[in-house]
This record gives sequence, structure tokens and C-alpha cells, in this order.
Amino acid sequence: MSAFSSLAASTASARFPAGATGAPSRSSKIGTLSAFSGRARSVRASASPASLDADFAAAASGEWEGHRVYFDATGAPTPIPEKFMPPAFKEWGQVLVDWQSQCAMNVTPDEGIYARELRFIPTAGCEADSSTVETQWDRRVDASEVSPAAVADDAAKAVARGSYNAGPLFLDPGAEDGAEAVVEHCLGFDDKPKSPGAEGKRSRVRVQQTLRFDDAEKMWALFSISAWKEFYYEPFNNAASLCASCGGPNKWGEYPVMPSETFTEGTWEGDVWDGFLGQSDGLVLLPTGIYSEVVTDKTTGDFVCSAGWFVPDRDASYLPPSRDVETHLISRRSYGDDGALRHATFAKRERASTSAKK
Repeated sequence: MSAFSSLAASTASARFPAGATGAPSRSSKIGTLSAFSGRARSVRASASPASLDADFAAAASGEWEGHRVYFDATGAPTPIPEKFMPPAFKEWGQVLVDWQSQCAMNVTPDEGIYARELRFIPTAGCEADSSTVETQWDRRVDASEVSPAAVADDAAKAVARGSYNAGPLFLDPGAEDGAEAVVEHCLGFDDKPKSPGAEGKRSRVRVQQTLRFDDAEKMWALFSISAWKEFYYEPFNNAASLCASCGGPNKWGEYPVMPSETFTEGTWEGDVWDGFLGQSDGLVLLPTGIYSEVVTDKTTGDFVCSAGWFVPDRDASYLPPSRDVETHLISRRSYGDDGALRHATFAKRERASTSAKK
């Protein structure tokens, strides 16, 4: 079984069966589609082989800066080790969970994804002109294991080009005890340009779900989660230039989670979404509208790894709205009870912003 690399954040795990036996039931369709829901659709990417084209490669490639946070299987963040903490933070008694990060990603249709992942030693304010690399590692994901999101005729109605999910084509139901596999979701969001001729801000969320097989229970278990919030800042140069040690994207791991009702209430337009498959079981809510769900769908028997991201109508609570709608992006990767990858699907839903309703 093939899998690509990830750093494990914790020894905690939440277990879910690889088959349908004893799995939580599938929830009914959640949320209301408006009168425009005649355009609603489910968006499916080919399960195998994946088809990567030049447009997808160009959109996913680049230098992306942001912050990475490690979580255990319950969603508890892992603090940055004290040895990396700036003295000022120690004096203030602060605990940090956000690693400043940079991802130099290059995608080629024939070979797949190459990514140089960097994380940096935390600084207090602008202590240095450039960031100091704490860890650097290179990883590759074969093209056959990458499922790009399809782009609709109206690109504004689909997840941003360059979105994908990736992972093994087969999750062995008879794997050795302790075997691991990683499923990664990448959900992109492109803001509209603020003026004619300008480029809109491009952002994305990546969620890596590390799975571990328990031979005694004959099941795959969610072992840990790692997630990034990133912004595109220049074309791919293999991290030849490092992002600044201050400024840039805000930290996000220290903020509260959003309740599940954020995604289920209100009137939504766009793609069909049938709700959280396991209701409360298997759903891990992460800060600032990100979530992970690993669960067996009792209706289909599929073992489903999902991730989602809620994009609000503004970039911060204290700022005025910069978007007309709130957006919910979803990625799912589903495996049959025989372990084979069945589907890789994506969805984008929108509803009028809270401010617009007032």
C-alpha cells in the first residue's frame, strides 16, 4: 500500500471500522436549497486513474505561505515545543500552536505533486529580516493518487482550480498492525479582483488525515490531523526565497472552532451536500471553520475521508464585509469495503451573508 509522508502529531486516535458493521447511520440531507437549486449538482473527479492537466498544474503550483497546526484525533492542537519558543512568549506565559509555514509546490501532469514543505522557528514580532527554517522536507505524490477537482463551465460556481484530494488507491482491509496511510485534501478559494486589471487574492486550506490500521480491531483509525491555511504569493521557485518572519497571513490555530450548525443551517445554493455522514461520530471541528470527518457511511458501506472549509463574508470579525456570500467548500475521498478507491468528490455551496440579510 502506498502512502505519502506526514508528521504525526499525537499518539491519540479515534477509531472507525473499515467496513460497514457497527458504523453510524448516514444523516439526511441537511440545509435548504433555494429556488435556484435547480442548478445544484454533485461534482465528481475520476477515482482512477487521476487526470491532471496543464491548467490544474499551473493553479496548484507556486509558493504558498501560511501557518500549519498539528492536532490529535479529537481536534486538540499540539503546542510548539518549549525549546522553540521565543523568551518573550515564555515570560508572558503564552502557548503557541501555529508553525509559520511555506509550501513550494510544483505539479506536472505526468509525475504528480512535488512539494518542499518548510516550517520556521517562531519569532516575537520582527526579530529577523527573514524566517529561520526549523524543518525542511520534500515529498512527492504520484499522479495516479491525485484527484483534481473538476471545474464547471461557470468557474465561480465550483471550488477553485488547483483544488484536489490525494491518497492511496487502496486501503488494505488486511493491512499489518500499525500500517499508516495519509489522505490529503486541498480546497482553494479565489477572491474577486478589487479593481479592473488586478489579481484577486488566492488562498487555500490543506487537511492531512493520518490513518493507522489496528489489526486487533480489523479497522482503520484516524490517528492525527495536520492542517494549513495558506496564501499564494509568487510562482514556484523551490523555496529559493523565504517568506518574511513577520507580517503575512494571520495565525489561526488559537481561535475557536465554529459550531456544526454553521454548515447545516440556512438557505444554501450550489452543489448538493448530504450533510455530515456520521453526525457527531467522526466529525472533528477545527478552528476558523475547518473540519475533518472520517467515518463509514452505513448507507453505502464506503469508508469516507472528508474535509471542509467555511469562508466567511469578511477576512476578520472587526473588518467590513468583503464578499457578498458565505461559502462552504467540501472534499471527500471514499473507499469501498474491499479497500479500493471509489470516488473523489468536491462541492461548493453559497448563502447570503449575515450582513446582507440585515
